[in-house]
Amino acid sequence: MNKILKFLLLALLFSHSSFAVQVDTNKVYGVTIDAISNLPAIVTSLSLHCYKPTTRIVFDEFVPATNYVDAVNQIHNVSFIMGEILDSYYLSLYNLAQYQARTTEYLNLLGSKVDIWEIGNEINGEWLGNTSDVVAKMNAAYSIIKTANKKTELTLYYNKNCWSNPANEMFRWVNENISTTMKNNLDYVLVSYYEDGCNNLQPNWQQVFDSLHAIFPNSKLGIGECGTTTANKKATYINRYYRMNITTPKYVGGYFWWYYKQDCVPNTTSLWTVLNSALASLTGVINEENIVPENALLDNYPNPFNPVTKIRFDISGHPPYPPSKGEIKISLKVYDLLGKEISTLVNEQLQPGTYEVTFNGSNLPSGAYFYRLTSGNDVITKKMTLIK
Repeated sequence: MNKILKFLLLALLFSHSSFAVQVDTNKVYGVTIDAISNLPAIVTSLSLHCYKPTTRIVFDEFVPATNYVDAVNQIHNVSFIMGEILDSYYLSLYNLAQYQARTTEYLNLLGSKVDIWEIGNEINGEWLGNTSDVVAKMNAAYSIIKTANKKTELTLYYNKNCWSNPANEMFRWVNENISTTMKNNLDYVLVSYYEDGCNNLQPNWQQVFDSLHAIFPNSKLGIGECGTTTANKKATYINRYYRMNITTPKYVGGYFWWYYKQDCVPNTTSLWTVLNSALASLTGVINEENIVPENALLDNYPNPFNPVTKIRFDISGHPPYPPSKGEIKISLKVYDLLGKEISTLVNEQLQPGTYEVTFNGSNLPSGAYFYRLTSGNDVITKKMTLIK
């Protein structure tokens, strides 16, 4: 299938979806896009995950915000967006005025589609430059984004025993350089960590996030970057991070695999399947006060099938549902590869619970089909294959 046809498929498949502006406050299923070339394939990969992801888009240095309008618009149709104002490697190339101007430029042009703004990336990294300059840029970006009433996120660099200057150790840097205002009001605080760059250390993440929660009591916490360039480690690392079970209050996950474009685009790659399976395992894993597990669409079985398969789904009743008497409006439909609706399996108000329906493809040709569960602003899409 060529790129144009893939794009048309996505446009048709999601044309009736209306996603909420705000990120799910209980869980964040993060991936990172460090380049926007081959955009149709990126959008396809993002759209087919079992949960709606949050995509960090890395805005390249010395590139105007106008270059990202099309990518942000298309990705926002299938994903939440976290905008990285500038990668940590290039922060030292900007003076304070330039960083303020860049933040304002990107916010003004893309602010309606970017759900979270990363005001500082790997902020305590030793390569960012003079600490006072780094802090000034961080504070300026925080003020600009907060004044606009947008969500702020700060990414720290975990570096236990991997620093040259002890002043850059993550917890020491945080305590000495982040204001009380930011400690109390940052919306998200995430941690970047690459095992390959830190003696293959596997931290005790429960202790790390418990300590961060004490410092940032009101912030959502999680992993903000992870990954490896070693091919035979990638699947292991994806499973290790995306399947973490952390019980710290306000822990939301994240993970944001840095090499998503390289490893998971197109969605036919084996690592896309590894990551999607890891995402599917997260239901009920992330704990926070008063969380009710969100809606889930399970894999159909059998798959491939001929000609009958069963589709099971769970609905939770979490806010903003239910409308009345505990019932939730649910739609479950099947589409072909061109986005044409094939069948409506469910279209009614249902009580929270687990349901199973049967799909019969006896009148259809062999091929791939999509089934989509819609509940309010929650949309989950999966693929199944009919073989005759």
